[in-house]
Amino acid sequence: MSQIQWHGNGRRPVVLVVDDNSAIRDMVSWALELDGFEPAEAIDGQAALDWMSNAAREGRYPTVILLDLAMPGMDGRAFLQQIRQQCQIPPQPEPMVVVITANVEAPDATTLGVAHVMVKPFHVRDLLNVVRKLL
Repeated sequence: MSQIQWHGNGRRPVVLVVDDNSAIRDMVSWALELDGFEPAEAIDGQAALDWMSNAAREGRYPTVILLDLAMPGMDGRAFLQQIRQQCQIPPQPEPMVVVITANVEAPDATTLGVAHVMVKPFHVRDLLNVVRKLL
């Protein structure tokens, strides 16, 4: 049985997976769904912003975002900058962000202004533990 708390509206917490690697998106989304979350996927930062704009109108705004830093198009750093501006007008709660990176010398969570940084390769169980703690 899942340890996830359902939102007051009866919906599972939405977790947005933003990564250009389809295998990582699929694996993480599958694990999230099995653990009681509602996963959503985006291939880059712009696709994630577009999805979030629609999701806000539908009441499906993500609680947590799992974000790759290195992506073609809008990368993770540019996405972080945009999402912080977007959450101010109109007011939206800023989702908790977990950066997922292959760079072992990545900046720490405080420097990036995110909740957590995970270095690839990672175990899905560890990622799910981080997401659960953020809720």
